[in-house]
Amino acid sequence: MRRQASILHLDMDAFFAAVEQRDKPSLRGKPVVVGGVGSRGVVATASYEARGYGVHSAMPITQARRLCPHGAYLVGRFDVYRGVSRQVMNLLRQLSPLVEPISLDEAYVDLAAGDTKDFSVKALEQLAADLRRSVAEETRISASVGI
Repeated sequence: MRRQASILHLDMDAFFAAVEQRDKPSLRGKPVVVGGVGSRGVVATASYEARGYGVHSAMPITQARRLCPHGAYLVGRFDVYRGVSRQVMNLLRQLSPLVEPISLDEAYVDLAAGDTKDFSVKALEQLAADLRRSVAEETRISASVGI
């Protein structure tokens, strides 16, 4: 068992919706729902604005439309999401060769396998802040990081 925190977890915030808002300025600040468009479709991701109306992942699109009829409902652009995911995973691999992607927008990183030498709380907080900043600069969307 490890005696110190050394596993980093990164999760991109409302990933698919955030990419859409980044790429389409008219959607910024508005409720955005990415998912299937048919009557049997489900929500893949909802922006924070859409979540404010009760819309969440895995919800039937028909229910989401009832809760948030004025939202922008989009089909996913997975080629674009994969490209952004590659950018983020490359940033993580700069920290350690041991990166375990969980999905396009989420991964674990074993910092002990990389160049990190200082595992003090202050140093890890700074590493997390630096990573969030690098992700935002590289992709223009935000991420949550925990260690």
